[in-house]
Amino acid sequence: MSGETTALRRMLARGFLSLRYLRDRLSGPPSRAAELLALRRRLLAEAAPGSASRAEEQLALRLRELRERLAAQWGHVEACAHCTQPPSPDWPGGQCCSAETQELFSEHELAALRLAGTTAADLKPPRGRHSGCAFRGSSGCSLAVAHRPCVCVGYACRELLVELQRRGDAPASAGLQDELQRTFQRFVSERAARLEVAWFEELKAGLLERAG
Repeated sequence: MSGETTALRRMLARGFLSLRYLRDRLSGPPSRAAELLALRRRLLAEAAPGSASRAEEQLALRLRELRERLAAQWGHVEACAHCTQPPSPDWPGGQCCSAETQELFSEHELAALRLAGTTAADLKPPRGRHSGCAFRGSSGCSLAVAHRPCVCVGYACRELLVELQRRGDAPASAGLQDELQRTFQRFVSERAARLEVAWFEELKAGLLERAG
C-alpha cells in the first residue's frame, strides 16, 4: 500500500470519527459520545485484517464464531432481564454491563475484534441514559454478538448459571465458555509474540541507524 493511499485512508477515518461523534453528541449523553470516540480511535489503531499474523487472524475469526455459538446456546434467558432495565444511578446493572467501556474493551479484545472484521461503524450505541458500558441500553446490549468482547459474551452470573442448569444447558455452555477462554489466551500469546518481534526489529533498526 502506497504512502498516499495510507494517508488518504487515515484522513477518511478521522472524518468518519468526527461525524459519528457529532451524531452521538446530538442524539445522546456527552459522556457516551466521548467514550465512543475514544473506543473507535483505539479500534482503528489496532492491526487491520491482512496486517497481522495468519495465526492471529484465524484465532480472531474462531473467537467470533465461538461468541456467536455461545450466545445461540444460551438463547433467551430470564436472568438477564434485570440488567436490561432502563439504566439509572439506582441500578447500575450486573457485573457485565455496569463496568466501564474501556475496561470491557481491553487492548486484546479490540485487537481480536478488528482482525475479525469489526469496524468503527459496527460500534452502534443505544438510545437513552448512559449508565455503565456505553452499549448498555434498555433492551440489552446494542451490539451484535459478533462485535462484543469475549469477556461480555462468556460471562455468566450466578443467577444465569442456575437458569442454565435448570434448563439442562449448563454442560454444553461450560464447554463453549472454556473453549472461548482458551482460544482468547492463545490469541493474546500470538499477538504478544508478534508485537515483541516488531519491537525488537524497530529497536535494531534504530541502533543501526545511529551506528551508521
